[in-house]
Amino acid sequence: GGSLLLFVTTVGQSLGGPLRRTALLAPHGGADPGGGPNGFQINKTARYAGITTADTHPDAWRLVVTGPAGTVRLGRADLLRLPQHSASLPIACVEGWSTADQWWRGVRLRDLAALAGYDVDPPDALVESLQRHGAFRRAALRANQVSDPRSLLALHVNGEALSPDHGYPARIIVPAAPGVHNTKWVARLTFGDL
Repeated sequence: GGSLLLFVTTVGQSLGGPLRRTALLAPHGGADPGGGPNGFQINKTARYAGITTADTHPDAWRLVVTGPAGTVRLGRADLLRLPQHSASLPIACVEGWSTADQWWRGVRLRDLAALAGYDVDPPDALVESLQRHGAFRRAALRANQVSDPRSLLALHVNGEALSPDHGYPARIIVPAAPGVHNTKWVARLTFGDL
């Protein structure tokens, strides 16, 4: 009986959608994210993280990629000119909620590692966000995560540009990594010894 009660009060957490509100004893994530391609759960809004439109404006934002080949600065238009790849991946938050698979599109992390000087066997990477404060404004990714062909610096989700709350202009999406390691509002990627 206790197991059935626990199942009934947490099932919305696993299934998502309108049933998420029935998850009485499990984290629900943030408010209802609305509909459309960016209409899936988030844990931190751009406003909460202190990200402004000035920070992400195409004239101001540059991704800084660093490795043994030096430093490369890429605007969003530069990233869109690089080979684009897609992956269908969920987000699983450490707060206990998860999303269904979303269709992400962007530049493979291993291709960015190659720009930094690692044509073969990409190394570990340090990802840094525009977010100025907080424990998860930086994340370390292991070499196997960087080399996975599904690991992306995502620019689009479900056929549309990322919304500010989902990390516009660019975010990390990596298979089987907690949501906090799928860094939003990426400003810098450093490849090599961390």
